[in-house]
Amino acid sequence: MTTDRALLEQAVQAANLEPATQTFVEAVLDRADLPRRLAKMSLVFRQRKQRPEAEKLARLARQLAAGDDYPVWVLTDWLERRQAPLWHFGIVHDERRNAAYAEALRHFVTPDTTVFEIGTGTGILAMLAARAGANHVYTCERREDVAAAAREIIARNGFAERITVIAKDAHQVRVGTDLPERCNLFVAEIVDNSLLGEQVLPLTQLARERFLTAEAVLLPRSVAAIGYAITGQGQAHKYRMGQISGFDMTPFNRFTPIEINAGKGGGELHPLTAPTELARFDLDAAIRQEGEFKVNLIATRAGEAQAICRWLRLDFGAGILFENNPPHRSCWDPQLHILPQPPLLDVGDSLALTLQHDQDALYLWPTA
Repeated sequence: MTTDRALLEQAVQAANLEPATQTFVEAVLDRADLPRRLAKMSLVFRQRKQRPEAEKLARLARQLAAGDDYPVWVLTDWLERRQAPLWHFGIVHDERRNAAYAEALRHFVTPDTTVFEIGTGTGILAMLAARAGANHVYTCERREDVAAAAREIIARNGFAERITVIAKDAHQVRVGTDLPERCNLFVAEIVDNSLLGEQVLPLTQLARERFLTAEAVLLPRSVAAIGYAITGQGQAHKYRMGQISGFDMTPFNRFTPIEINAGKGGGELHPLTAPTELARFDLDAAIRQEGEFKVNLIATRAGEAQAICRWLRLDFGAGILFENNPPHRSCWDPQLHILPQPPLLDVGDSLALTLQHDQDALYLWPTA
């Protein structure tokens, strides 16, 4: 822990604590266990549902501990799990995903390419772009500590001169200040299991309007939801009740979830229909922030349709695709939409679906 009194006072002032909290902290400023005290205090505020103050104290505790007091990191780990979720680790280990982005960047990047990215994370996409030969890469990351880690990774791998990490939310980035000019290639990985939950639609629109040239290449060019109807005794069946131990449990089905995570690779799935495009968003065209899709799934085998299994597809152009289609395991998991009353399908029967979307999510139900 830093012991310079002036530096401690400066750090406390910068934390922007509430007056009563700051008074207490200043009273224990000379204690050798100050970071641990702050970490414990953050837990008290968290238990009291005073999250903003809890977060300030947790960050201050980590800053002052400077990594040499492991119990402080244990006591404040809740902050990291909320703001730097574990999916960062899963994403960077997804070799199929990495390979698709690397292939797309090798195909589209030229020595005249200037890249803009939203969501630096570990910096892996920025480094793939630089390795593909981009003139320069500008990448923004809203978390300053994540941005700092990315800068260290980028420097360690020899790309510090060709990649600029901007520690800002994309909405605060400015051409002429953070970027010298508009860029001619946009790369991002801002999709989640449900496709739209990472703000891919509004953030891509923001990039096109503020940071990209009119002819800029977007990677991916489109994102889509692909799916089929499934049957069997898998995940969906577990969330539906009938006769159990001789009792009629069906009234509890009013609590059956609408959508669940199918798990890595989708688990045990028995498709009744062929994979079908359910919804597609062309990111280099005018992006609809709300809309509706109508889809018909045609049964290729007979059975009771328990759910719709849905996964994502990223299309980079030039025939370069990524899908987390079952049974492939990925950092993204397929989703199951449990049907309210499982229809019995014969070969050739049609199952009509309606999908609506807003900026954040897709909503699916059987069409009446």
